[in-house]
Amino acid sequence: MRFLPPSPVMLISAPPFPPCAAVALLLVLSLLALCTALLPASARAQIQLKMGGAASAAVVSDTVTTPRVQAQLVALAPQGIAPGQPLKLGLRIKHQPDWHTYWKNAGDSGLPTQLDWQLPSGMQAAEIDWPTPQQIRVGDMLNYGYEGTVLLPVAVQVTPDFQPRADGTVDIRLKASWLVCRVECIPEEGQFALSLPTDVADTMWAADFAQAHAQAPQSLEAAQSRFSALPSGDRVSLRVHGLPATAHGQTLAFYPESADTFHHAAVLGKDWQQAWEGNVWTAELPLSAMRGATPAQLSFVLGLPAAGTDVAHAPRPVVAHHSPRRRHLDGCGLGPVLPPWRRL
Repeated sequence: MRFLPPSPVMLISAPPFPPCAAVALLLVLSLLALCTALLPASARAQIQLKMGGAASAAVVSDTVTTPRVQAQLVALAPQGIAPGQPLKLGLRIKHQPDWHTYWKNAGDSGLPTQLDWQLPSGMQAAEIDWPTPQQIRVGDMLNYGYEGTVLLPVAVQVTPDFQPRADGTVDIRLKASWLVCRVECIPEEGQFALSLPTDVADTMWAADFAQAHAQAPQSLEAAQSRFSALPSGDRVSLRVHGLPATAHGQTLAFYPESADTFHHAAVLGKDWQQAWEGNVWTAELPLSAMRGATPAQLSFVLGLPAAGTDVAHAPRPVVAHHSPRRRHLDGCGLGPVLPPWRRL
């Protein structure tokens, strides 16, 4: 079996299956890609989709409230708003009990929250810096998302050509959409507006932004990962070198960023295995029967267990992620695990 050279670890984005080892998968992948194309668009819907749940408001404000969530546009500007000064915006979502929204990879069903910013000239929003999600089991499906309260933070660059309004304020507008689910799923959306003074520090939500930062995967510059296809054609092995000492010997949670590559609902110890070989974390992972073409890079997050729990088996929440294009590993990120594994 041959391997591609290991890639540097960011979330952990690893190289795809090596060409030689992937030959056995080629025909299967082609057939599955054809089958997937023939599936109805509703094939990934979670159990039951109810329409008409979109949030609407006659007056646009910083907060939208529905029977299932309260969503609020928030900001952090510790030095005010000026070129070169740090600025973060975010959507803070407070869920009603048993309801959840989704991570960038929703898992077996669902859709990630979408943020569409309308910012003044001289302000540029980055992508969402997604916190590590929870693993939420719904029947025989596994989803990645958030219960309780979550802040989805976005870094904003203020460029030299930025100019505030004549009154010294800046208007921030956001159109957001999210799918909120319990067993049934309801699509919702909201229009948000926030007016901020540019010459005053705004730290009201500093603790929430700090918590979101703590829940994001850490960049692991020294980590490297390698996938290889197994002879069965429906599984891959993964080896990760260079994880920090705090992870050694721990049972880790696996969060793939690709929605259609892996079998999300696989049960550790039954459908997939993990082990430590010295300081190297290894896993055998089942591929999705519905997978299409393998992405150019397979990015994922490894989750450390929350204090006093085993992420593989703890059934109840305890408290506690990202893209290779951003602050995380070219292949792997290491993050704390939110409520580890919850079954509905």
